[in-house]
Amino acid sequence: MTTHTHTLISDALTANGYELIEAEYAPTRQLWRVFIDRPESRRGVDLITVDDCGKASDFVQDALIESNIAYEHLEVSSPGMDRALTKPSHFLRFAGEDIKLTVEPPLNGLRKIVGKLVGFENEEVVLDIEGVESRVPYANVARARVQPQY
Repeated sequence: MTTHTHTLISDALTANGYELIEAEYAPTRQLWRVFIDRPESRRGVDLITVDDCGKASDFVQDALIESNIAYEHLEVSSPGMDRALTKPSHFLRFAGEDIKLTVEPPLNGLRKIVGKLVGFENEEVVLDIEGVESRVPYANVARARVQPQY
């Protein structure tokens, strides 16, 4: 996905009270998958309804059409219980949650790191891993997700 399209989708959602969590394009199906939330959401499944997904779909569709961005299908949904953390502000907002990081290149031989999120400072994700504070450079975080608690 181009940075331009990501910004376009994000701006359309932000203007209407939503937050873009992830947007991905599957070229073989000409499918845009867009995951949304509200900036004040705490768990990622508490504030987004089916109606919100419908409204957000309209905003995104209008923005894509207006910018002549070709696509065949559009899916808009909540980020789910295993929501992605895609911005530094998410690491502050979801402090206290158990998370799983995928890091590239591996850090101390580890590609996957699981721990309790402490926060974000000095461009590093701060984790508590079994009582030991660990810091992961944000630039090395390829993917971060909240681990659902059932």
